[in-house]
Amino acid sequence: MKRVLKIAGLGLVALVAVLVVVGIFLPRKWRVEQEVLINAAPEHIHPLVNDLKEWQSWAAWNKAMDPEVKWEYGGPASGEGAWWSWAGPKMGHGKMTITQSELGSGVWVDEMIETDKEVNAKGSLTWISEGGGTKVTWVDEGTLPPVIGGYAVGMIEKMLADNFQMGLKNLKAAAEQRKGAAAAASAEQASPPKAAPAEPAPVASPATP
Repeated sequence: MKRVLKIAGLGLVALVAVLVVVGIFLPRKWRVEQEVLINAAPEHIHPLVNDLKEWQSWAAWNKAMDPEVKWEYGGPASGEGAWWSWAGPKMGHGKMTITQSELGSGVWVDEMIETDKEVNAKGSLTWISEGGGTKVTWVDEGTLPPVIGGYAVGMIEKMLADNFQMGLKNLKAAAEQRKGAAAAASAEQASPPKAAPAEPAPVASPATP
């Protein structure tokens, strides 16, 4: 019996060693890209991406995903230098910082995922005019830790692709709603003021005999 256990133990150690060696040589870099066509101009899209607090209205990472998540914001209110950090049992912890923001072309970010020491991912939401609307492309890429990271690349890419699709769908709805609200406000300002109703003419008193 001891001999069987010894052989099984050696086999398990050998299997772990093989998995470690293979994991070292597996690609650890991941990349996700998703896009959507939005029937709105960049002026209606940019504020929703440039202000990290607005991400909670359209991105998949919100209180519905992780009710216990804690958020913190810092830097300027929006644009380059603004940052958002999170910590929660389901979302893990990380930090995102805007490194570049252009109304006409997009927003770029650096990310620290499950670390406080270094940037290990970069992302961008960029846009171009297409077919009377705006095509928004969301790209994110980074490097996972050695060994186990190589085995997790496919899972991470699938999970993020699903999250990006949901987020872009929500971003499209939010931007098109902003466009509609802006058009309604503009039309209201352009319409001539309504004339006040004319006052009725005074009724003459009957003549006294």
